[in-house]
Amino acid sequence: MPQGPVHRDAHVLAGINRILQEALRASTEEELGRLCLEVAEDLTGAEFSFFGERGPSHDRLDHIAISERGWAAYGGGDPDYSERRLPNGMKIHGIFGQVILQNRSLIVNDPASHPDRVGTPDGHPGLRNFLGVPLRRDGETFAMFALGNHPTGFTERELAIAEELAPAIVQALLRKRAEVASRASQRRLLSLIEGIPQLVWTATRDGQWTWASAQWVAMTGLSVKQSLGDGWLAAVHPDDRDAARRFWESASENGDLAMEGRLRHGETGRYRWFKTRATPVHDDHGRVVEWFGTSTDIDTLRRLRERQETLVAELQHRVRNILTIVRSIFTRTVESGGPIDEIADHFRGRLDSLARTQVVATQTRSGKIDLENLIRDELLGVGAIEDERLSIEGPDVALPADTAESIGLAIHELTTNALKYGALRHPAGRLTIAWGIEHKSNNKCELIVKWDETGVPAMPVPPVRQGFGTELIREALPYGLGARTRLEFRGGGVLCVVSLPWSADDTDPVNRSAEG
Repeated sequence: MPQGPVHRDAHVLAGINRILQEALRASTEEELGRLCLEVAEDLTGAEFSFFGERGPSHDRLDHIAISERGWAAYGGGDPDYSERRLPNGMKIHGIFGQVILQNRSLIVNDPASHPDRVGTPDGHPGLRNFLGVPLRRDGETFAMFALGNHPTGFTERELAIAEELAPAIVQALLRKRAEVASRASQRRLLSLIEGIPQLVWTATRDGQWTWASAQWVAMTGLSVKQSLGDGWLAAVHPDDRDAARRFWESASENGDLAMEGRLRHGETGRYRWFKTRATPVHDDHGRVVEWFGTSTDIDTLRRLRERQETLVAELQHRVRNILTIVRSIFTRTVESGGPIDEIADHFRGRLDSLARTQVVATQTRSGKIDLENLIRDELLGVGAIEDERLSIEGPDVALPADTAESIGLAIHELTTNALKYGALRHPAGRLTIAWGIEHKSNNKCELIVKWDETGVPAMPVPPVRQGFGTELIREALPYGLGARTRLEFRGGGVLCVVSLPWSADDTDPVNRSAEG
């Protein structure tokens, strides 16, 4: 007995519901397509079916699915069919092609006499009758599904059922594609997030976190669950938490947020500086739905910046100090009187000594200068370093740059005097330069530098007036370095002893081969 319209509609409605419900569980488009074809075959009585869409060139058909009954009915030897590979790139022609080309449903119950028949591939089940229905998106046919071999031929009843199923099939297919695309997009986003060094998170507009990346977990030791809401504040330095709260109080509909703060490293417990930025995510109406944030480690950069500021301040101080020294050298050199050429020579020599000290200081990472190298550079400048009358001896001692400037000038003055009047002028003269560290009873140390000339054939006659070198040793070194000095013009040569306050930390040796 024929089914009435109401009974038929109930079956169709059940089929549509099945398609839409099963679409949520299908993992691929092909699995969804086989389900849709199975429902269509059950409701129409067809023996097999297929589901395809236009390819990029629009004149070819790519299969989305072939029903299980269709695969089972194949009897050819094509290995692609045997391995259930969906055929793609089939030319749109023949009977099924008319469904797409004419954008209309089609029933053919006598395929052998149809003018558009082109036959079936080898092994394809014989086609006794055919029903094809176009699938439309935005009013345009982009795909079709076809049913084959109804036991008594297709009627308007089966056509109506198939056309009622068509919108549900389109809806299920597009939903599945959107779902697959969304999953793929999420995978790409997570892969991108996992590959960047920043800590990444999302939050509501009032700073309640809704998600945190693996980098955040690894850095802070807080799990994602512990970080949700305002749990992330546990990783923020206590002194920066108020600033972090104000960070969110300034959130606006359009602006970005940025701040610098310290986050605790979970393993070491040490705090590191991070630059945090948050950008609003808007919906289609321009409303902020969440905030996407990143925290970038700037600890090393910040420390370098602080070091740079310190170095600039030190450089400014040193420039002012050097200018003061140069001004003092110039003034005392001019005040000493004498011919202009002699004044110029003295001034040039003292500037050269100061310059040598500066060159060595800027070439060392520590900014310190090896005492022995300093002495040898002064003697080398006057060609006296290879003199057999000369003895230089002492441990490795690294002088701070400001100390080296004053000691270097003192050595220069003593060297100049020895060349003109003392041990470096007379063949019988001898010069011994020695230094060492003396430990005092009060746990303090002194660096003692001794310049000792002997064998100079002259009476002990002190200079008539106090020159630059004498003033430097007797007054400037005690004033500037806290040194104790002794300068004697003896019969046989000059004796100079400089005792500097010293720290055990300053006795580390320097690499003379690299810095000398």
